[in-house]
Amino acid sequence: MEHAYTHLLHLLAGHPAWTLAAVFVFAFLESIAIIGTFVPGSTALFVAGALVGTGALNLGSVFACAIVGAVAGDSMSYGLGRHYKAKIVEVWPLRTHPRMLDAAHRFFAKHGAKSVVFARFIGPLRAIVPVVAGMLGMPSSRFYTMNVLSALLWAPVSILPGVVFGASIQLAGAVSFRLVVIIALLVGIVWLGFRTTRILLSLANTWTTEAGPHLAAWGRRHKGRTGSLALRLLDPGKPILVAISVASVVVLLSGCLFFGILDDVISGAPLVHIDASVFHFLQSVRTPWSDAVLSALETPGSVTTLATLVITVVLWLLWECRWRTLGYWLAAVAFSQLLIFAIQLATHRPPVSSLPSDAYAFPSNDFAAAVIVYGFLAFMLTRRVGPLVGILVVATSLVIVLFVALASLYFGRFGLSDAIGGGAFASIWVAMVALTAVWRHPVVPSRKFMPPLILLVVCGSVALQLEGDRQTRQSDSTRRATPVLVTESQWTNSLWKQLPCYRSDMEGDRKEALTVQWPANAGEIRSRLRVRGWVEGTNLSAQSLLSLASPNVAAMALPVLPKLDNGVPSPLVFAHPGNTRDERDVLRFWSSGYAIEHRGGTAPSHIWIGAVVHERLYRPSWPINILLEASNADPRPGADGGWLSALGLVVLARENCQGVPVALMVSGEG
Repeated sequence: MEHAYTHLLHLLAGHPAWTLAAVFVFAFLESIAIIGTFVPGSTALFVAGALVGTGALNLGSVFACAIVGAVAGDSMSYGLGRHYKAKIVEVWPLRTHPRMLDAAHRFFAKHGAKSVVFARFIGPLRAIVPVVAGMLGMPSSRFYTMNVLSALLWAPVSILPGVVFGASIQLAGAVSFRLVVIIALLVGIVWLGFRTTRILLSLANTWTTEAGPHLAAWGRRHKGRTGSLALRLLDPGKPILVAISVASVVVLLSGCLFFGILDDVISGAPLVHIDASVFHFLQSVRTPWSDAVLSALETPGSVTTLATLVITVVLWLLWECRWRTLGYWLAAVAFSQLLIFAIQLATHRPPVSSLPSDAYAFPSNDFAAAVIVYGFLAFMLTRRVGPLVGILVVATSLVIVLFVALASLYFGRFGLSDAIGGGAFASIWVAMVALTAVWRHPVVPSRKFMPPLILLVVCGSVALQLEGDRQTRQSDSTRRATPVLVTESQWTNSLWKQLPCYRSDMEGDRKEALTVQWPANAGEIRSRLRVRGWVEGTNLSAQSLLSLASPNVAAMALPVLPKLDNGVPSPLVFAHPGNTRDERDVLRFWSSGYAIEHRGGTAPSHIWIGAVVHERLYRPSWPINILLEASNADPRPGADGGWLSALGLVVLARENCQGVPVALMVSGEG
């Protein structure tokens, strides 16, 4: 996968003209009437920005193509409106979407010429407002002024977040490709959460719009109880049709998904075999940093957090005197867990990981509980706030639930099909309880203070748990593993061959050569390198991070990346200035797990394995500064004229390890 990623960057860097042409086309099409509604232009610009951040594209060229494409697209839409005027409503595709044109008319009437700028940032109106401006005879000079201004504002807003993301991916890739995978998964979950929310609301809105007139006509024709029920659904004073539509879509999709997965689990279909592949893949990208991040992301789904939220909801409903709703929800939580337990006993699905467990995995009751709690919370909050805040609440709740699922998959708590089955099963119960609550209480009081309060409860519970986990980790870190003790002769005769010859990022790959083996205490390594001009540390600070975007920065001012060897970061990192201000040498050490035993009660000396690389500053596109390993440099020990001997180190042997010259050295008297 890492090689495919690198190959993709080289491929894009080799064909920048085609990529820039795609940026222009997407920016142009997104500004064309109606067509722009279905063209993911902003997504394309985000991707282009990410390529700028990785050094594959030039930032100025991407800006120019996006701005020119956006101006050209809006100009064409304006020309169509100016030419056809009122007749344009009869032209396809505006003929089939009259409501979008009406919305653009209202927006233009409210904001005037400024609507051309504002609409550029509003998806449904972006490509329609210029048409309306042309239809209503907006002066050309004024329109083009606003058009260019909107493009100049829109392009950076759409591109720069991608640049930041791409630069983050580039830095993460330089540290370890495992971090690229984790970052991509987290960003993908955020995108998926908001995208799924948008799709569900769009489906419900479409169903409501199309079914509403037919349901009203049917209700007027039938005067009985069913007819009055249909008219009640459409009562403006009791707007429950949208809620019923959303609940119907959720129940339909979740039911199909759950029973489809259940059938695969029972029949042993190949789909469930993906669980093992996903588990082993996530295990292969584990690092201490990813463990810490995903452990924190899993905390909102812990028993403590869920119990805290349940108590909060109970107090909330008691305060509002919603006795029946509270009873329905608690019954749904309890009954769903019992049903899940029964299904687990019936399917006898063991956990996908090798972790000991006395319970069956499908469907996951832990993940189902998280979906029920957060799903019901999202339902309650969206009914008591405005539509925009409601969309944000639903999307945020979905992102939290997906983060919990990813973290649990990462740690092997359950398999992918277990999570999907548990989530789908729980979604059905949430939709049914929500439907019952809406039916009994179509209108509820506004509680705009509740989203911040619930967020505070979640953050407080998570913070307390993370603090406890931090203290536990600190306690565990004091009990370090005792290294294996060997003699110096054992090390020089045979042990050095068992130590790795190359740093490994992902399983089976080879990075820079590990050319130094040095038994010494960490303090001794620091002192000896310091007198030789080596600077210890990663230089990670706000100033050094800002220097990544500085137009004139020295290589030594940039942060040194603590690379990983089989998921373990280098605990000792040193940098030394190169021959020019754009160059530097970086020396990283990892503990081998062995130590040389000395006589006379002297403390053992840990054997450190180290890699020296020569880095050169590369500026593919300002403001991005990238340090790359110089391929023509010779990082072997002694290549600079004997820096090992200058440190007072005695080279016991120079061995050949799979084609790599390795220096076995010990501290001398100097």
